[in-house]
Amino acid sequence: MRIIIFLIMFKFLFAFDFFHILKANNYFKNKEYIKAAKEYEKIHSDKALLDAANSYYKEKNYKKALTLYSKIKDKNLLFDRYYNSGNAYVRLKELNKAVEMYKKAINLKKDKDAEYNLKLIEKLLKKRKNKSKNNNSNNKNSQKKHNSQNKDLNKNKKNTAGKKQNKSEHKQTKNKKQTKNKNSLQKKQQKTDLEKNSLKNAKMKTQKKENNTTDLRMKFYEKTLKNLNFNSLIIPLKD
Repeated sequence: MRIIIFLIMFKFLFAFDFFHILKANNYFKNKEYIKAAKEYEKIHSDKALLDAANSYYKEKNYKKALTLYSKIKDKNLLFDRYYNSGNAYVRLKELNKAVEMYKKAINLKKDKDAEYNLKLIEKLLKKRKNKSKNNNSNNKNSQKKHNSQNKDLNKNKKNTAGKKQNKSEHKQTKNKKQTKNKNSLQKKQQKTDLEKNSLKNAKMKTQKKENNTTDLRMKFYEKTLKNLNFNSLIIPLKD
């Protein structure tokens, strides 16, 4: 009698799961991924858990997908779990975690898709590392230039101040005619000083513009680097 009851219950549960599987598969085919995920979650098996996680992934709910992937314990599904988790981490731009997942997948079995994705993400990480090094070196160089420019300006100021003081002392020892001549010379000197200063200011402005343009270029490069569409190159999920 107990065996009969058990068989009836087993058939009932199997029929119940089969009904949800059909329903979930139909939703998935029609790209109604949230509805599909909800149906898969009603089935108590790791395969259904994988399908539910994949459905959330397709809906771009990568965090929810990762939560479900992490619950899969079936050894036969661990490769799919790690591979798909790697893809989800790429979508979330958590590339180091993606590398970790792809490596775990490859340790379970050799797979060309997993190896390709791993190489792709490692290449992107290497590029980002090199760009950050270049940014740091450029910042150091610009700081050195700025400091040297400030030193030159300070030297020029001291020299002009010393020249003015010497001229004023020399003027006091000469007569009125000489002072007139000196005044005219001083005016000429002032003109030349103004011209020099204007040239210096023009140079400073051009240098600042160049620095600004290089900063803008670096910002633009970083932005494009962040927005590189590597996600489109990732080989899709394992079902």
